[in-house]
Amino acid sequence: MPIAARRKLVVEEPCLRVPSLIFTYKGPNPQNIYKEVKKLIPTVFKVDEGDIEEREFSWDRSTAEEKFKMTLNFVKDFDPNCYMEGVININGLTKPSKEFGKEGEATVEVEAKFRIEYPQETLWERSVFYNIYRRVFHRVHQKERAGYKRMCLELVNTFCDELRSYLNILAAG
Repeated sequence: MPIAARRKLVVEEPCLRVPSLIFTYKGPNPQNIYKEVKKLIPTVFKVDEGDIEEREFSWDRSTAEEKFKMTLNFVKDFDPNCYMEGVININGLTKPSKEFGKEGEATVEVEAKFRIEYPQETLWERSVFYNIYRRVFHRVHQKERAGYKRMCLELVNTFCDELRSYLNILAAG
């Protein structure tokens, strides 16, 4: 869990070389992608289902064409100062289909950031001595943080592979 400090020093790096990965799906039952993503997050990233936050959830069923939009946010802790934040956006449109029940299209966008937070709230944490300690700590644990960043990339790649696999199975029908 990220440090809940009013003041903090944050070092942020993307886990991916690109800002986000985008998957586009056209075919039967695109609304099922949401359920699959909600199952994949705890399985792949090893986070509790309760730690997945639905920042946005809208499903417009006022017409025959249903529009849906969801944003899921989660945090994967590595150590007390390092964590990964993932954001998954799902946008889609379904319409009735005689063959499949529903068909349409959906877009899934996956973003992931690796963050290091150092609190700067107490008098000790704002002191010169703590800053010296923090700099030494930051350099000594450089290899460990590099491993966390690699793990972040591997987890995102695994998630994307699982999502691709699901979309191919869904497309095959």
